[in-house]
Amino acid sequence: MTLLPTRALGSVCAALAALLILFAPQARAQGARELIEESLRRHELPAYVYQEQTLILSGAPGQLNVLTLRYYAQRDTRGAKRLAVINTPEELRGMAVLVTNDAASGVRKGPAPSSPVFGSNLTVADFEGVRPGDFTYELDEAQDLDRVSHHVVKALPKDEAVERATGYGERRIFLRKDNLFMSRMDFLDRQGRSLRRQTFRDPRPDESGAWRASMIQVEDLRADRRTLLKVERRVHSADYVPDAVFGDLPVATR
Repeated sequence: MTLLPTRALGSVCAALAALLILFAPQARAQGARELIEESLRRHELPAYVYQEQTLILSGAPGQLNVLTLRYYAQRDTRGAKRLAVINTPEELRGMAVLVTNDAASGVRKGPAPSSPVFGSNLTVADFEGVRPGDFTYELDEAQDLDRVSHHVVKALPKDEAVERATGYGERRIFLRKDNLFMSRMDFLDRQGRSLRRQTFRDPRPDESGAWRASMIQVEDLRADRRTLLKVERRVHSADYVPDAVFGDLPVATR
């Protein structure tokens, strides 16, 4: 075995260190994106989703508004559709939010992603879910939430158009290390100030083993307003999500 001279060995080590410094950010970014994509794969919603929901809006102390909703989601080779319709109160019955994405053309129809859903802290972007192609990802220091270790991934808008559409400069996504379930998402402005927090509570596995949150809390950290979305009933069946439901809406609410 030939031993390298000390000087040569030092040069090799320095070169390796330089390569590690050069490629470490790229490796971290690739690892962060893989975590997000694997989380979405493991906990992807089925092709057909029907939910009965309660939406609780809190503002000033003692001020609560409660809405009940029906939620429908459909995904197939034609694209994806998501619809939320108010059941109660009676004076708002039939008001709806509909978002469609056409697979062939790539055309998206619906309210702007930053629009609030029924006056709550939920936005249409929340309604649509995570869209990995709109962001670049970086891995941050791991953190514990409720004594459970989490990966922390920073999601940065890929361009100004995405930042304007979503209204945020950065998101911090907390993924459980044991199963990559998304427990929390923090929303920050360009200066790194916290604006909003979304927490996915009381998760339970469904028939496929994927975890689903039973409650989602959204906090406006500037105005001290909160929204709690409770899933009262969940069914994954095409029988509950017919095509007709997406077209049978009052014209004024589409």
